[in-house]
Amino acid sequence: MRHARSTLLVLAGVLLLLPAPLPAQKLDDDDKKFLGEVQPILLPAEKAAYEKLKDKADRLEFQKIFWARRDPDLGTPANEFQAQYFKDRATADESYRVSGRAGSFSDCGRTLILLGKPDEVQNRPGPAEPGARVPEVWIYKDRPDRRVQGGKVMVAFDSECRADGDFAQQFGRMAASKIVHPDIDYKADKDGHLVKLADQLPRNTRIRALIGEARQEFPLAFQPAYFRVANGGTALLGLVEGDAAGLVAADGGGAKTVSVTVAASAKSADGKEAGWTEQAVNAPVGANGRFLASFKMGLKPGKYTLRTGALDPRGNKASVVSAPIEVPDFSQVATAADGSTKPQLSGTLLVLKDIKESAPSAPEDPADPFAAFRLTTARLIPVFTASLHKGDSVIFFFQLYDLQVDPTGKANGSVRLKLMKEGGSLLNSSGETPIFTSVFSTGIGPVPLAGFPPGKYVARVEATDRIAQKTIAADAPFEIQP
Repeated sequence: MRHARSTLLVLAGVLLLLPAPLPAQKLDDDDKKFLGEVQPILLPAEKAAYEKLKDKADRLEFQKIFWARRDPDLGTPANEFQAQYFKDRATADESYRVSGRAGSFSDCGRTLILLGKPDEVQNRPGPAEPGARVPEVWIYKDRPDRRVQGGKVMVAFDSECRADGDFAQQFGRMAASKIVHPDIDYKADKDGHLVKLADQLPRNTRIRALIGEARQEFPLAFQPAYFRVANGGTALLGLVEGDAAGLVAADGGGAKTVSVTVAASAKSADGKEAGWTEQAVNAPVGANGRFLASFKMGLKPGKYTLRTGALDPRGNKASVVSAPIEVPDFSQVATAADGSTKPQLSGTLLVLKDIKESAPSAPEDPADPFAAFRLTTARLIPVFTASLHKGDSVIFFFQLYDLQVDPTGKANGSVRLKLMKEGGSLLNSSGETPIFTSVFSTGIGPVPLAGFPPGKYVARVEATDRIAQKTIAADAPFEIQP
């Protein structure tokens, strides 16, 4: 086993890809007013993207997208979150004004806006300064509409409404959790302008009408992967494999492709659609006679029913598969029993055929079947792990993040890959790859499968953070067909 490629890239959200080929106009008073109004819930990447926009029309469209990403029900004309936000912000401004600052900018105010009213408030023991606020402890308990890790959280505030400890460092994560439609994003079109909100909402297309039907006109399978994106959220990367026999195929340069529309709909337990994506692609047909394509969807952590479909518009054939999924939460900081942080591996160990490098400014191909697997300067070519054969060579790709760093900002860790028979013995192990950054992505391989007999296997990544003195591991099953 050998190392083919290592990269420090993190799966990029659109926020990091927003181009600004022309100088941005200066913010006017209305632009600055918007930033001030939403500051308690504004993500740093959103603020940076807003300030780089080229013209007024894009900034107004940005504001529509900003609120739509947080709207609990896009099917109603009202935005319940936006209305509640301004109500809570007014309460914070009135109740927690300290040192001449609006209360919504204090830690007390931001906590009220992000977590709501506490279940209990206690005065902190000790003498209070004359004329100053009495220091308090706010207690939040776990309940169905507000999940709290450990069942209860206690937040201590001083007389200036400053939160004690590292609680204030969690405001960004709490603000990110308010985004309920991460698939609605600040996407740029070919001219560098924002894609309008209206163009990002689901439309009455043919495949949208079919996705709710029990169509199975050709064999279709779905394989999920979960990765952390640049803003700390979670992206579902879906791989779709279908039987190309009977579909209208094109043959160019010895490579056969089929033109299909791939779509997916995620519904939460209450039956509401939490995410939708649709893309027409030219999907390659492999030697096994199956086509492969992908999609990407931003989802909040939680359980969903995902319906994935593929439509051959020329042959008018379609298939839909349904599966339950559980989206992990990568925004939480993992802690060990002693309270220290520990490194995390991304939810999925990807199995790839190749990694192709591209220029950062290279335009995206809307018909690219693997556009969902594009990083900032790398295009990952995935494989369907249930369809591997002895003639294949594969690369194992993963993300590692939240490594501790020394005072100079340098991490000290390592990773290695092990291949094992399912439930059995170790077959192969790579050497250690050193890590010097808190976030690290790498591909280990290519690994020829010729020496492995048909059967079920497990790939295991073991990562060590020497500063934190913690080691973690993640497994990924795969199968080699006869």
